[in-house]
Amino acid sequence: MKPHNMNQQTARTKSHLKQAFISLVSQKGYQHVTVTDIVDSAQYNRTTFYHYYLDKEDLADELRKEMFEAIINMSINKYSVGTVIKTEELNAHSYDLIYFIKNNQAYFNLLLVSDTVPGIHHDLPDAIYEVLEKQFEFTSENSDAANTAAYKKYMAHGTAGLITEWIRNDYDLSPEALSLQFIKILQTMVKGFVIRKV
Repeated sequence: MKPHNMNQQTARTKSHLKQAFISLVSQKGYQHVTVTDIVDSAQYNRTTFYHYYLDKEDLADELRKEMFEAIINMSINKYSVGTVIKTEELNAHSYDLIYFIKNNQAYFNLLLVSDTVPGIHHDLPDAIYEVLEKQFEFTSENSDAANTAAYKKYMAHGTAGLITEWIRNDYDLSPEALSLQFIKILQTMVKGFVIRKV
């Protein structure tokens, strides 16, 4: 088997295991999910599972890290380093993150599960804050204040809060409508932003 095909097979197997894990946590709660549950649901054997993961905690950690990185990438991938973006130029398709969340509802619905994956509630605001802190430089009437850690944490947690409310309301708004809401809020806070190189 060629390495490329091996990589594809590995990715496919891991994806199936993660999908099964997400579904089971949603149904049973994290504490009640076992490795046996995961492999039975994904239709693999335990040997396959332990080839890739030490235990369900290991799978959960990898899943969280992947989604954390995806949140960061979806928050920044539309913008080039050094580009000056005016908030008045933003449109309903300026927030890839919103569309990503809508397309990955099964995972993000875990935010509503009482017995959910440990630490998952911190990931959305923490990832948004990380990208704001490292790569966004805001322009406003008071740029010094807008670029402080406190200001960016406020923005990150506010954004995550509105997204979580959207999830709780069963994605009642279209991604376009929610994006426009974010733009209106952002326009009251800053005039624009520049993307810095990490």
